[in-house]
Amino acid sequence: MMNVNTAEIKNSLHKLIVETNDESVLNKVQAYFATLTNQSLDWWDTISDQEKESINIGLRQFKNGEGIPHANVKQKVDNRSKHQF
Repeated sequence: MMNVNTAEIKNSLHKLIVETNDESVLNKVQAYFATLTNQSLDWWDTISDQEKESINIGLRQFKNGEGIPHANVKQKVDNRSKHQF
């Protein structure tokens, strides 16, 4: 038998899920549940089309040599942080 608190939590979660039409939120909730229950769910399937396109653009830029080397970015960040304090 389910205790009252568990039933209340389930009802609350159900209400939140039913009331949202934000696919991004629903995908993230699904991914979180999958992680908690050790189900295999590919994170790629949990992100929005816009997020997928951004990643694909970045990968194409990297393949075309359009990226900035990590060492250069790290040096810029280090220089900025030294001047802020």
